[in-house]
Amino acid sequence: MFRHVLARFQYLSLRSRQTILLWLGAACVGLVAVLLAKAAEWSFELFNSLQHQWRWAPLMIVPLGGVAARWVMQKMGEGAQGSGIPQTKAALQLTESVSLTEKLLSIRIAIAKFLGIVIGLGSGFVLGREGPTVQIGASIMYALHRFSPKDSAQFRRQLILAGGAAGIAAAFNTPLAGIVFAFEELARSVEEQTSGKLLGAVIIAGVVSLAILGDYVYFGRIHVPNFNYDIILPVIVVSTMCGLVGGSFAWVCIHTKRWLPQAVQIWRGQHPYYFVAACGLLIAIFGLIAPIHGSGAEITSEAINHAQTLPWYFTPLKWAGMILTFMTGLPGGVFAPSLSLGAGVGSWFSVLFSDTSTVKLMAIGMVALLAAVTRAPLTAAVIMMEMTDGHDMVISSLAAAMIASYVSRLFRVNLYHELADSALRALQPKEQDSASPVRAN
Repeated sequence: MFRHVLARFQYLSLRSRQTILLWLGAACVGLVAVLLAKAAEWSFELFNSLQHQWRWAPLMIVPLGGVAARWVMQKMGEGAQGSGIPQTKAALQLTESVSLTEKLLSIRIAIAKFLGIVIGLGSGFVLGREGPTVQIGASIMYALHRFSPKDSAQFRRQLILAGGAAGIAAAFNTPLAGIVFAFEELARSVEEQTSGKLLGAVIIAGVVSLAILGDYVYFGRIHVPNFNYDIILPVIVVSTMCGLVGGSFAWVCIHTKRWLPQAVQIWRGQHPYYFVAACGLLIAIFGLIAPIHGSGAEITSEAINHAQTLPWYFTPLKWAGMILTFMTGLPGGVFAPSLSLGAGVGSWFSVLFSDTSTVKLMAIGMVALLAAVTRAPLTAAVIMMEMTDGHDMVISSLAAAMIASYVSRLFRVNLYHELADSALRALQPKEQDSASPVRAN
């Protein structure tokens, strides 16, 4: 009896120590997310100030900045390229192997990701910091497994999930979205013990973010009119178009080899720096026509606050800029750019549905396009709900996310899942080579 009680006490003590470790990690994630937000904001403001002083400055800044970011990635950022969400998803399937997981999640990768985002935004590339914040958060949390009194694959998985959720929550100041994101996108099922730790991590990361930045939302608070049934047709039309735009974006990103000329693919492999500079130059040229640089949060927030539509050409140029940025392999997320792109799609229909609030059309486009790109409709809807003032967008957001997600399935592409599979395939041959001396010979 005594031994049973002692064993039970030791078990509870171990779980308590692991929980405390996880909460400390969540506080660190919240702090780093705030630092990244401030550094990214400062970096993009510097780019904007240079652009305002000299209109043609981006023609030089964007290509050179892209080359600099590429150099940083090559020197210290192997594993830090791209969004960060696919790498985190892939790492969740590798928790049995510490060495393989550390190729996707580590402090070195977190530092490289941080620097890459700051350089990328300061250079004017079309990217966001939300996906990278997920990988940074997961990397910070995963590093703590070494301090656990009893390390295990299950605990490492809990750390990764909590870190990713805390990253989204702190990046957008949307705690519910962080939790939904972990359930919907990172892991299809979460055991009971993990769900409690997940909630704690999101709360702590959110509290740290609130304590430093205050009650803010990335795109500001979106005030929309009260719900009425006249919104049904606009929701269907805007969401369908967003599904097509978002689905085509995902298809083009995944199937680059199908549409990019063979000669360009060969040149890209032989001269990666020239390729990044060329993509940067195209982005700079597009940026002279429309304000597509960065995440788009600033220009979208301004349009929403003043109830003004974005120009019709903003959406195609922003779409192309997102594709070009993706092709460079630089660190950067698609959450915020997708929201901005969706606001542009909603602006297209302001004339057709003149009786519907312009802000509401843009809000519908934002949630719909994010759902179409990520194929995570619940996360997209919850993000929009937490960014709107009141509950008037709840039904509209859910409907828009559902419709756009279904339409995007026509392209038979799931962006994050397929990128995660690519990351796993890139690691598996290395694993087999190292595990089999016969094959290595």
